[in-house]
Amino acid sequence: MIRGDRDKDTICAVSTPHGVGGISVIRISGPKTFEIVSKLCKFLPAHPESHKVYFGNLKDGDKEIDEVLVTYFQNGRSFTGEEVIEISCHGSPLICQNILNSLVQLGARPADRGEFTYRAFMNGKLDLVQAESVLALIESQSQQAAKLALRQLKGQLSNKLEEVEDDMTWILAHAEASIDFSTEGIDVVDNSVVQVRLKKIEGILKDLVGTFKVGRLLKDGFRVVLTGLPNVGKSSLLNLFLEDERAIVTDIPGTTRDVIHGDTSYEGVKFTFVDTAGLRDEATDLVERIGIQKSYEAQNESDVVFFVFDIEKGMGAEEAQILESLDPQKTFILANKIDRIGGSKPLDLVEKAIKNSKFFHKIADPQAFFTRRVFFVSALDKKVRSSVLQELVQEFADLQVENTVLISNARHYENLVRALENTQRSQTLVDQGMGSEFLALELKESLIAIHETLGKRFDDQIMDRVFKEFCIGK
Repeated sequence: MIRGDRDKDTICAVSTPHGVGGISVIRISGPKTFEIVSKLCKFLPAHPESHKVYFGNLKDGDKEIDEVLVTYFQNGRSFTGEEVIEISCHGSPLICQNILNSLVQLGARPADRGEFTYRAFMNGKLDLVQAESVLALIESQSQQAAKLALRQLKGQLSNKLEEVEDDMTWILAHAEASIDFSTEGIDVVDNSVVQVRLKKIEGILKDLVGTFKVGRLLKDGFRVVLTGLPNVGKSSLLNLFLEDERAIVTDIPGTTRDVIHGDTSYEGVKFTFVDTAGLRDEATDLVERIGIQKSYEAQNESDVVFFVFDIEKGMGAEEAQILESLDPQKTFILANKIDRIGGSKPLDLVEKAIKNSKFFHKIADPQAFFTRRVFFVSALDKKVRSSVLQELVQEFADLQVENTVLISNARHYENLVRALENTQRSQTLVDQGMGSEFLALELKESLIAIHETLGKRFDDQIMDRVFKEFCIGK
């Protein structure tokens, strides 16, 4: 992220999505905002009222560009913390470009990616966690993801981290005081008090780190891979779950040779379904063999695996071999083509086949697995989509609690793992009766990790990592 003198520039950009629409919004921020915009919008009063909207014609000299609404935000009372004006014009890319050209000619500069949010961060309007949540909210693709991003934008995670920061600072202050008085044999604080505080910090950090899997699923959704032998109906089920004819379906084994992706949502949760090449040892075609290798890679990268087999043919040695390679914690079994055997559901036969495999011995709770993880389905039955996805959503709901503080960002996770490890080492040092100087050394590293998460300590590398993903205009 570029800083220095450019931070004092007045910047401008279209903040609404590019393309044709009813309206577009152009945002201008910086010390010369009103000076520049007032030359184009002569209808503005000399001293506009903050958060008030003004209507009139925007003109560049004698050239009339558009009828616009202009909203003025006073310095210190805007998103960026600077003087800001938002121009609402008709949603034509040509009109937007004409207005931007006029603004630049009068002294504004086109904004960099994420520069408005960056200025909000630099001016103390947001911390770094909240700045990242702005992007997460913009990019959210499900109701759950939007709710999580909004909670973080409101400061839910930041407040929890500041609580940890306060406790760490208290311990460090007393540790430093103990170091100063060490020659006089005076202990400023009893070790038992420090241990209680460290235990509290460790508990909070452990809880936060432990939420990353759920937080990531909330943010990115489930990645579901369909796997199994060729010609068992994986592509037909993919089309059913996506409610779209995404994959080619034929009776020829090996039709699907590459990995096919598709996104859908159900009850506010995003799902990315992945159809893979059928797994078989006798594949001789090079392209099919590459597809099979990609199938195994997709399984390893997935959150959930739908193992599909043909219930009409039953579960034989080949199916059992594939099943044994899967993790029961993320595996669902879909006995497909139930319509071909008269609609009966031979659960006992499926249970028997699974119990005879090595896969069964890896199942923690067999009764729950057979109750919630085995489905008899037909790609011809549209009700299958809701029944299967409902169970996935329910399992997801079991993992989370509404309004629980969650982390979903990899940068936060990395920093908090580091803070947790240093905190645990600090506890060990206190338990061993080591001096305050050793405690202070470890705990300072923990505090640095918290500060880097909140953005109270940062460098160009951190800024680039955070703001490079933003769009221009935000």
